[in-house]
Amino acid sequence: MSGRTRLGVVFAGGGTGGHIQPNLAIAEALAERMPDSVRGMFVVSEREIDQRVLKGERIEGFEFDSLVSSAKPMALKPWALMQFIMNWGGSVRAGRRAIRNLRETCDKVVVVSTGGFVSPGVAQAARVEGVPLVMVNLDAVPGKANRLMQRWATVLLSSAKVEDARFERVPPIVRRRLRDLPSREASLAHFGLNADRKTLLVTGGSQGARSVNRFVIAAMKALGEKFDKSAWQVIHQCGGAGEDELVRAYEELDVRAHVAGYLPRMELALAASDACVCRGGAGAIADLWAAHLPALILPYPGHRDEHQKVNARELESAGCVLVGTDRVEPEANVSANRANFEAIVGDESRRRMSVAFERIGPANGAEHVAARVIEIAGCG
Repeated sequence: MSGRTRLGVVFAGGGTGGHIQPNLAIAEALAERMPDSVRGMFVVSEREIDQRVLKGERIEGFEFDSLVSSAKPMALKPWALMQFIMNWGGSVRAGRRAIRNLRETCDKVVVVSTGGFVSPGVAQAARVEGVPLVMVNLDAVPGKANRLMQRWATVLLSSAKVEDARFERVPPIVRRRLRDLPSREASLAHFGLNADRKTLLVTGGSQGARSVNRFVIAAMKALGEKFDKSAWQVIHQCGGAGEDELVRAYEELDVRAHVAGYLPRMELALAASDACVCRGGAGAIADLWAAHLPALILPYPGHRDEHQKVNARELESAGCVLVGTDRVEPEANVSANRANFEAIVGDESRRRMSVAFERIGPANGAEHVAARVIEIAGCG
């Protein structure tokens, strides 16, 4: 980086694409409002997925670098808690390094956090360095990291409906390309799929979900003739493992499918699809909202607070999605969610969900956050 810039923003959030993509969306919105006048530093985790998400990213009018933090997930189990504590100092130092790096070339510096275990160390760094902290909560039930950080925040924003009145509500936060989707035909061509077939998108998030993968295959088998294999095709993001197994399963079912461990162009998958089966992470909910895509949501069953189920509640209440229960085992999942799966591949029920999306507002939360960042920095 060279030259003096009006505003520098440290973006904290990593460990999954669900924390990094919202930061990228906010960066895009800042670049639109202050082209070539804002720089960024993304502080992410040591996990491979973080580098994979950032790889090849370019934002016009916005120059940025990334910095890897040694932060570890927050947990109560003795070994995990020890790891978090042992790496706390390093995670704070990484945050301070990012802030000081931007201070060398920027008139003002602000920290934006979208949660996750990388964020608390950077939030503490903001506190020590005396720079504003904009905390963006993404889940309907704020996680451990956000509950820890909120006492340090200059402003509390939430893209999900939360009970805490201290949070200022903003719409869902998605990348610009998810709000301006490409054509269905071009998107299907990208995946080598047919334009005359309906498309089911299956995703367990950037890291995949084995139980969701297995459920979809089992459900297609269980429905038999009720699932028209000649009318449907699949785009399936399966995570880091099981790709070959899924390819064989779809071949045995005689269902045309594009299977990938990770889909870097999720906007193409959303634009190509007529329905979706997915988890209830904040990123998935925001994507569905932006794309107006009917879905069967199977919240991750391992969260004590069931925040993925709560995340989906707003779209469920509006009639846009169906929410099932992940029983983990394929047979139990089919038994629990068969009716929902039939509905999501049924033309009439899917049409009703599509219409319901027209009654909710746009997913333009990134613009709202960018405006608050500029206001707090005094760069308006």
